Amino acid sequence: MSCIRCIRNLRRSYSTQPPRPVRGMSDRLGVAEYKHRHILSRAEAAAESYGFEPIHTPILEYSSVYERSLGADSDVVGKEIYKFLDSSQQWMTMRPEGTAGVARALITNKLEGLMPQKFYYSGPMFRHERPQKGRLRQFEQFGVEAFGTSHPAVDIECISMAWQFLNSLDIDGDLSIRLNTLGDKESRVEYRSALLQYFTESKSRLSEDSLRRLNTNPMRILDSKDEADIAVAKDAPMYVDYLSSASRERFDFIKLGLDEHQIPYTLDDRLVRGLDYYQHTVWEVSCASDLLGRSQATVLAGGRYDGLTTALGGSRSLPGIGWAAGIERLALLLPDCRTPVPQSAIPVLIVPDRSLEPGSRVVGDCLYRYALSVASVVRKQRSAHVVHAPVHSSGSQSAMHPPLSKQLASVLSKTPAPPYVLIVGSNEMGQRQVIKRDTATQMQTVVDYGQISSHLDS
Repeated sequence: MSCIRCIRNLRRSYSTQPPRPVRGMSDRLGVAEYKHRHILSRAEAAAESYGFEPIHTPILEYSSVYERSLGADSDVVGKEIYKFLDSSQQWMTMRPEGTAGVARALITNKLEGLMPQKFYYSGPMFRHERPQKGRLRQFEQFGVEAFGTSHPAVDIECISMAWQFLNSLDIDGDLSIRLNTLGDKESRVEYRSALLQYFTESKSRLSEDSLRRLNTNPMRILDSKDEADIAVAKDAPMYVDYLSSASRERFDFIKLGLDEHQIPYTLDDRLVRGLDYYQHTVWEVSCASDLLGRSQATVLAGGRYDGLTTALGGSRSLPGIGWAAGIERLALLLPDCRTPVPQSAIPVLIVPDRSLEPGSRVVGDCLYRYALSVASVVRKQRSAHVVHAPVHSSGSQSAMHPPLSKQLASVLSKTPAPPYVLIVGSNEMGQRQVIKRDTATQMQTVVDYGQISSHLDS
């Protein structure tokens, strides 16, 4: 009986309490949405200028897609993914990143034999992390993936594209690229062995997470944010000492290409990726700005992942490289004043007719239809809208309309404010005219209905 009472109380609380957003997931309104669109438009323009084409993959994938690509022992799979069992008893995962889904789509759509393939994408990703500034549980990314070409010239193109995109945004803060190479498989095996030996000798000083990684993937210890792990990793073997001659030549080609394109970078031999199919080039772009904070300074990261399609069960081991950028972090760095917004819609204001009902502000049906007709004429050249009564709870079609002063205050509070407004009342309707009011100078001009179009931009 008590359980039934608890359920009833819970239902009652649901019916009385307003809904609230899920923690770590936010709404985007007004300038924030225009900022998001602007960043995406610049990213898409950069990607298309390098011959990349759009792709859309589902938000929901079978969990195996991410477990096979990210690794079952990774923090993302082990701690952060949104995973559930559906009604068909299949494990499903909300997309935590974009690369695995694009690689899966490549295999599913039988594109492995049609190389090369270059894609760009954007959309929401989901990770159950502790929400903080620049880090949400539902966050937006833009990414690119290039499959089928192993030549290091593609690496230069990808880094160049990312740099072009970020610099086109005019964000606050200084951008910097950290660059490293993981070498080929031979180099990785040699380095992994050296790391394993080093960290095994120092395991008494490692964190619990790093002890777990010691035998599964010691390279991930280099990525640890634990202070004790950082202290131990400081004296770990250097990757550059284990590179094969072919890997060194490849990396030299990439560095020379970036120098020729005047793209600045800093070598960072501690920049790694833990998964086995990551090889050769890895890089991250950070922004030094108080708007982000030091722990969230990375705005874009990329790397070469030769062999990912094999990990997902593809028929061929295809070379691949790509990068992804966090839209929320870039939006924090982009001032509102530098965010382009669409041209304001022209408001059509209706002056209430007090003669219909003394003491009230009523807009008659004929006047409403006339205002709609005026807006329709304007809309042939630019956007326009009729300003309606804010609340209409009566049973009749006649609405209690706000006075003209309140309508003006409302439309002028928008960002950006419209350059002018059009005003109609009973007199204007009777004479087939409108009043055009300049919002900056407050000067008014009477315009005939048939001349509205010619006055719009004068």
